[in-house]
Amino acid sequence: MTRPIEIISTVTRRRRWTPEEKVEILDEAFRTGSSVAATSDRRGVSRALIYLWRRQAREGRIAGVGMAEPAMPAFVPVRVAAITDQSASAPSTRKARAPRERRPPGRIEIALANGRTVKVDEGIDPAALARLVAALDGDRA
Repeated sequence: MTRPIEIISTVTRRRRWTPEEKVEILDEAFRTGSSVAATSDRRGVSRALIYLWRRQAREGRIAGVGMAEPAMPAFVPVRVAAITDQSASAPSTRKARAPRERRPPGRIEIALANGRTVKVDEGIDPAALARLVAALDGDRA
């Protein structure tokens, strides 16, 4: 099988992006509902370059471009009040939790020397278990 031959007649140099083009690409890439991958494929820009431009814009290193940092959450003042009889009898707005279901008891399986198998709950009395095993294992079949 013969491979097709590709002839490169000119060498392209690095592209230069103006700050306006960078802003346009960044806006498109990070717009809600858009993706960096789709934008990079559509515009012919490396994904890594888009992330580099975003970091540079945040740091203020792209001329005429600045990105605002996400606003820090504000604290809300809280006032602690003493409990009065009236507030204590107020109905609770919290939903009552459903009681937790008890997990099923664990099972213990004991293989006896005579080939029999004994299956018991984990809460069995050890003395009763010993008597049961002795009775079943003592009668070797």
